Amino acid sequence: MKKTFLCCFLILFAGCSTISNVAPVGKDTYKVSSEMGGQFPSWSDVKGLSLKRANEYCRERGKYMVEGTWETHGSRGWTPLTAELTFQCLVDSPEK
Repeated sequence: MKKTFLCCFLILFAGCSTISNVAPVGKDTYKVSSEMGGQFPSWSDVKGLSLKRANEYCRERGKYMVEGTWETHGSRGWTPLTAELTFQCLVDSPEK
């Protein structure tokens, strides 16, 4: 009985996450989204996945990522959280 309860508990609260492919949406402008469910993830966890992928994408091309706009969907604890980032990959660092 304890093993059955434990298995059900782990399945119920197991977290999963997905990250989309980066898609071009304009000149040097791209979009990526991430989704997390279970484990009561925070918005910063979900957004962090998109930011990490956007940075990797630009770095692979020898460019810098500049964060643009965010769209978020979902309700923590009820539905998966989705964060969609629109960003730019630029040749020059924004600090210059």
